[in-house]
Amino acid sequence: MFKVIIGCAVIFSFVCMLLAAAPFTPAVSGSFIMLLFAGAIGYKGYLQSSLILLLINTLAVIGSPGINLDNTQTLLFLPILFLISFGGVLLSEFELAGINDSKLALVTTGVCLVFK
Repeated sequence: MFKVIIGCAVIFSFVCMLLAAAPFTPAVSGSFIMLLFAGAIGYKGYLQSSLILLLINTLAVIGSPGINLDNTQTLLFLPILFLISFGGVLLSEFELAGINDSKLALVTTGVCLVFK
């Protein structure tokens, strides 16, 4: 059942990517939701599906002319969205590699702080 949901999410993401190329469509919001979904399923361990969703939706968000980068709220929203989505996949990768040490913190931001 979960494979069907992931398959539908990939199809929906692909349609959103095609529609996000037009500046008048709100298909980018679907890509935002699918980015969060990709981070969640990546955290659960479905890495291949999550990476496919990340690729499709990142291309849709970056290539969309409907995103106004002059707005400071957009500039704050996009990095947070990408940190959540890519962070879920990164945490799952660390879990598969066996790095479950409490010495690593702030992994999603790319900063590894060593606590003494």
